[in-house]
Amino acid sequence: MRLPREACNSAVTRWKLREVEMLLSKARSKLRVAEKLLELGEYEDAASRAYYAMLYAARAALALEGISPRTHEGVLREFGRAFVKTRKLPRELGAALSNAKSLRETANYSAEPLLEPDDAKWSVEAAKGFIEGVNKLLKLKGA
Repeated sequence: MRLPREACNSAVTRWKLREVEMLLSKARSKLRVAEKLLELGEYEDAASRAYYAMLYAARAALALEGISPRTHEGVLREFGRAFVKTRKLPRELGAALSNAKSLRETANYSAEPLLEPDDAKWSVEAAKGFIEGVNKLLKLKGA
């Protein structure tokens, strides 16, 4: 027995909304951790967690569009294509995601501690703004 198309679409929509909610929950969790790490003076880890907060928020927005990139680069590329180039979100959010990724890579892969406290502070503030921007977009889309 096959379900009517409306029932299938409804089930897919519920599943998609659940995925969006879970990804946003992870984004908020990573942001809270980033804030705590910043308070503790763990600047590299704070910047890294702030980037992951942004990554999960970006994945939530993409999931609502039915886009599921497999890599960090894919998320950046598809986020830019789906939201920045179409002007659904400001260009600054795309740039912030890219800059946060660069800081995270420096923090995670450099042998020396290269991040300054201001870098970590910027990352955490950028993550807050990014999540806020994605939340506004999702509310406009009814998610």
